[in-house]
Amino acid sequence: MLEAKLIEGISKLIENNQTVPLAEINKQLKQSVGKKVKIPRVPSFVFDPQSLYELCKPSTLIVSKLYKCGRCTHWHSGSATGFPLTRDGIFATNYHVAAQTDGQTLAVMDGQGKIYPVSEVLAGDKDSDVAILRAQGAEFRPLPLGEPAKIGSNVHVISHPDGMFYYYSKGMVSLYDRLKGKPRMEWMAISADYARGSSGAAVLNDSGEVVGMVASTITINYDREKKTNPQMVVGLCAPVEAIRRLIE
Repeated sequence: MLEAKLIEGISKLIENNQTVPLAEINKQLKQSVGKKVKIPRVPSFVFDPQSLYELCKPSTLIVSKLYKCGRCTHWHSGSATGFPLTRDGIFATNYHVAAQTDGQTLAVMDGQGKIYPVSEVLAGDKDSDVAILRAQGAEFRPLPLGEPAKIGSNVHVISHPDGMFYYYSKGMVSLYDRLKGKPRMEWMAISADYARGSSGAAVLNDSGEVVGMVASTITINYDREKKTNPQMVVGLCAPVEAIRRLIE
């Protein structure tokens, strides 16, 4: 089971003093405002949408927090998603994934099952919910950044909703808008399905290029006051330009 492998691998890193405490990651995250990361251009490698899942799955990272529940002595994991920007361990995920406080450390697993500790926060922006971090000793296959996706264009998401690792969904770009409660940037809404555990996943175009990052969902209920009779779930994503703003 993949989750058991995650827990075993990260706990060994902790035992060997190879991890950075979550408190230190949070401290670095708060100090990352205004910083930018220099990364090389990544060429496209998906030339047929039919091969997108097979080619991009290895570049879909599992970002895992290890913690103890307080009711037993065992380690538990809480997983999110991320994607690599460089071969040497720089990757992107949500700001809120890195900002967790109730745990021991963060680590990532790549598509080959190798586990690396998160060692450094390089840049972050809370408003757009984007963070760029480094996984110590990693060797990734980075995903290329694409141009902004137009409304109506196809998008693809490979993520880990509720422990369903490497789940694939397809949809389209539905809207760009500044939303109530999130007015500081324009969000990209998509119709591809995802859920908790998908945070930080790359939103890909037909060429496997990153055009956004999964961030959160909004449920539209018929009864707004009672929040009952859900009618629609909207996927909110940070557009690719929010990622580019953290990159030189």
